[in-house]
Amino acid sequence: MNIKLFFLVCLTFLFVACSKEDEKKEGIACDGSNLTYNSGIASIINASCNGSSCHGSGSPHGTFTTYAGLQAVISSGSFNNRVLVKQDMPQGSDLTASQLNKIKCWVDNGYPEN
Repeated sequence: MNIKLFFLVCLTFLFVACSKEDEKKEGIACDGSNLTYNSGIASIINASCNGSSCHGSGSPHGTFTTYAGLQAVISSGSFNNRVLVKQDMPQGSDLTASQLNKIKCWVDNGYPEN
């Protein structure tokens, strides 16, 4: 009986985790805002990505403290893929729906700096 209960609990956690992942990835849409890096995106990146072990100054994983520092991941498509598609970045910090929507607008508008 304990083994059946254990498997039932495990399956429940699996289904809940999968449904939360699906919820997270749905609904990202640009509301028509014309955000630039300097007018709304830099603050999100600085708060979420520039921690001491992530993408701060001198990080071996890439420095995202400036727009120029983001250029390689923007050009390769990695930024869009990791932040909006896979949503596995930033690690250890979930972006809010509002932040994801702002980033989506920025991406849709070609990643403008100013």
